[in-house]
This record gives sequence, structure tokens and C-alpha cells, in this order.
Amino acid sequence: MFSWLVLGAFYGLGYCFCTDWHWQVKRKLGETGLPYSYIKYYVDQIFDVSANAQFVDGVTAGVFGTLFFVTIVLNVRGRKSGSK
Repeated sequence: MFSWLVLGAFYGLGYCFCTDWHWQVKRKLGETGLPYSYIKYYVDQIFDVSANAQFVDGVTAGVFGTLFFVTIVLNVRGRKSGSK
């Protein structure tokens, strides 16, 4: 989350230093045509498709937002009930 949002303020929303590092390695190994999104890369590889980058980014953001919200709700409920 830090990388996506905080570093993303400087490098572009959704920036991930791990992806950046992985792409540097792949380029040095001769791979070209890498997408901006690591998730799109794996969707393309696993399903042998060329997925729409905006769709993949939207689904990724939606899942991220949903999981973030659920995490907050569960943590608040856990504190109210006295459990950790």
C-alpha cells in the first residue's frame, strides 16, 4: 500500500518498487514488451491472453479497496469486542 500510494505520488499511482526491480531483471535477460502492470503480466501469462490493461487495473483497484475496507471493519469490530 505504501508503494502504491506514497511512492505512487512520485512515480505514478500504483507504482511498485518490486515490479520495477523485476522488470529491470527481465529487461537485462532480454524480455521486451512488458506491460506497466505486474498483475496484467501474470493474467496474460496464466490465461494466455492479452487482457485490457484498464480492466485489469480496475479490478485490481476494486479488490484492493474492498479488502482494505473489510480489514478496517474487522479490526474495528475486533477492538470493540475486546479480541485481538
